[in-house]
Amino acid sequence: MNLNSIITDSPTTDSDHFISGIGLAQLYYGAELLGLPAADILQRCGLDPATSLQPMARVATWQAEMFLQELLLSSQDELLGLHIGQQMMPAIFNTMTNLAFSAASLREALTFTTKYQALIGGNSGGFHLEHRDNGNLVLTASMVTQQPVLRRHLMTNLILLGTSMVRFITGQPNMTACRVQLEHTPVNEEEQAILESILLCPVTFGASCNQVELDAHTLNLPINVFNDQRLVQAEAAARQQLEEVEKQQDLAGQLRWLARDLMLSGLPRRKTVADRLGVSLRTLDRRMAEQGLSWQELLDETRQQLAQDYLKITDMTVADISQRLGFSDTRSFQRRFQQWTGLSPSKYRESL
Repeated sequence: MNLNSIITDSPTTDSDHFISGIGLAQLYYGAELLGLPAADILQRCGLDPATSLQPMARVATWQAEMFLQELLLSSQDELLGLHIGQQMMPAIFNTMTNLAFSAASLREALTFTTKYQALIGGNSGGFHLEHRDNGNLVLTASMVTQQPVLRRHLMTNLILLGTSMVRFITGQPNMTACRVQLEHTPVNEEEQAILESILLCPVTFGASCNQVELDAHTLNLPINVFNDQRLVQAEAAARQQLEEVEKQQDLAGQLRWLARDLMLSGLPRRKTVADRLGVSLRTLDRRMAEQGLSWQELLDETRQQLAQDYLKITDMTVADISQRLGFSDTRSFQRRFQQWTGLSPSKYRESL
């Protein structure tokens, strides 16, 4: 696979999405440990290390993607996301690590850290938790990044960072999941071998989504340094930081992110979005009405953004894109795209 021919596709240009300085620092310091000129590359992307790596910094997702893109081109490493994930230390999570250490069990730690995950991923990605009847927990990862190569590196990096942190806070270096599945296909045999040797379980590639499942026994593992008072203090600090982050993203921003992520596997339902936001369907409808938001307009806007991204950065046919976005037939999609952009899908792609 030729990185030069793939990574030069345009990154996300949606200015509404951002990550935190902590999220950017994961890539930055990991790249430095691998000997890459991270500081020079960051500055070429228009970011100042002195400010953009601060925990509460807000970094546009397209700039973070550009930074990763330039790291890939500089390193020519097909497994860079994986290699960075092996370099990181859990301490970089700052408040998140304090929260995790303050929990009584791994289940509680994952619940707390997921609640405050916007402190790292901003509104550009994170994990959704699903508690199963058998006591297991399924973590589904999502992100707004659509460029396939960037997405692959970010996802393997995220899975390895999460694994390292979980093992660190439980003091169980050989802790493993029931299953791990990734949506991309392995770039080579080395990727699968490395991942399985680290995760200590089979990894399924080419799945419909990125998921990790943990069993009830593992979730009941105690955290090394549980303390009730420390939990109160850590959560108070996290809540304050999260409030600052949430001030920077309104309901519309959250809905756009969720709709975009869910549309990757089919037309999103309002009930699913409400569940992801932790509110009832009635509350979601009321909050949307208060802000003058229309569900259909939101879907159309998301469809348009995804359609343009697919035409820009993939080789998918117009028919495939039409089906992926939930249109009844290709003709309907072509008419709607013409209304959106003034061009047919094929003409739009040619214009690029």
